[in-house]
Amino acid sequence: MIKTISSLRDAIRQKGFRSASILIFNSLSWYFPLFILFTNAFDSLHIGYGQLIMLFAFNYAAIIVSALLGVRFEERIGRNRLLLLWIILGVCSSVSLLLVGFSSLPVLCGVSVLLGLSLGLGFPSCLAYLGDNLSNEHRGMIGGVTFALTFVAITLGGYLTTITNFNTAVIGFSLWRLMGLFFFLVLMTNQNFIQTKVGYFKILEEKPFLLYLIPWTIFCVVNWFEVPFFDTQLQKQYLHTNLSYMISLAEFGIGGLSMFIGGYFSDRIGRKRLIIAAYATMGIGYALLSFAAQNSLVFYSYVVLDGTAWGIFFLMFFLVVWADFAQSRIKNRYYLLGNMPFIMSSFITPIVTPYSGIIPLIAAFSFASFFLFVGVIPLMVAPETLPEKMMKDRDLKSYAEKAIKLAAKEADKKKRENSDDTDKESGEDHDSEQPQSYDDEARKLAEKYY
Repeated sequence: MIKTISSLRDAIRQKGFRSASILIFNSLSWYFPLFILFTNAFDSLHIGYGQLIMLFAFNYAAIIVSALLGVRFEERIGRNRLLLLWIILGVCSSVSLLLVGFSSLPVLCGVSVLLGLSLGLGFPSCLAYLGDNLSNEHRGMIGGVTFALTFVAITLGGYLTTITNFNTAVIGFSLWRLMGLFFFLVLMTNQNFIQTKVGYFKILEEKPFLLYLIPWTIFCVVNWFEVPFFDTQLQKQYLHTNLSYMISLAEFGIGGLSMFIGGYFSDRIGRKRLIIAAYATMGIGYALLSFAAQNSLVFYSYVVLDGTAWGIFFLMFFLVVWADFAQSRIKNRYYLLGNMPFIMSSFITPIVTPYSGIIPLIAAFSFASFFLFVGVIPLMVAPETLPEKMMKDRDLKSYAEKAIKLAAKEADKKKRENSDDTDKESGEDHDSEQPQSYDDEARKLAEKYY
């Protein structure tokens, strides 16, 4: 724990990390509650299904197109200028939500496009900014702390929208995004990294990259396909009302805690094991729902399991894994391709929602369980993204520290027992003693790395 605090303190001292982490914190805690607020406003406007699909289509298309353009713009005008433009656009899109009350379809489409642009334009570059300021050794732990605090802020911001009126919430989010602009201007750094640019197709030709991208894509598709079933059948069955917003906020809070813990372990045991554990956690949740969907305890257990798994997936696939693959190369394209499954599969939810009431729950959850099983298969053969040398050095260092502590303890014991008369021969025999557990640990380390 002392080492963890020390590493975090060292990171905070770096101006680039402070700028990037505050930008991530401000951006995510601004966009997610704001977008949910925007979509919830559709209920009061009585928008038809076709119009609703159109609004979501405009939004997701704007995110994808602007993300592609943002990477291009960064290479032309520089990261700092792009991020400044991105934040200013976010302030404008926030203010534009005040027009939602007019319920004119062209106005709603315009607002939807602006929201999409205000997320996609600088998001890959923003993540790359943070990735560039985190070392491989502590990327999971420090990124986990950053994202955990961000998810807590998302939960708090989302809750505040439930106790304020729409216009007040919109003004609050606009001011919050404006504060992000202020902090970025104060902490902005002129970083000129010498990095190699990699083409999109070249990245997709990397087999390890695909072995992580495919499971992530399958998980996103399964998750967004299942979301409507909780908003229709399950929540109305157990809670007798639609509390999808509050459930989402609860999962953000749970996810924040799992990020904090998972980030630490990802630097200790590796990313691959942690992701597989998250897959297993999610699989258990869907398996419980498949066999006992009528049990309210199972429903709440699933919420906890889902939030836990989502926290790990979000941290690993939004920040850590793609930076591991990029190494010293330009990271924005890795982040763009890595986050595309999450964005594109989000469109599944509004398409499935009208039919979620007629599809049996057991069929929906069985579908999820099967594809989660299929999705974990590529991870079984995927390489670990955390460098082996780093894991070996950490294990050997940990073993050496334990051995030194043990030797010091034995020396103190020997000194107490022989305070009057020291027998050199006896002392040598005593020093040569080594607990069997440490012999086993040394043997395991040798077999693992040598």
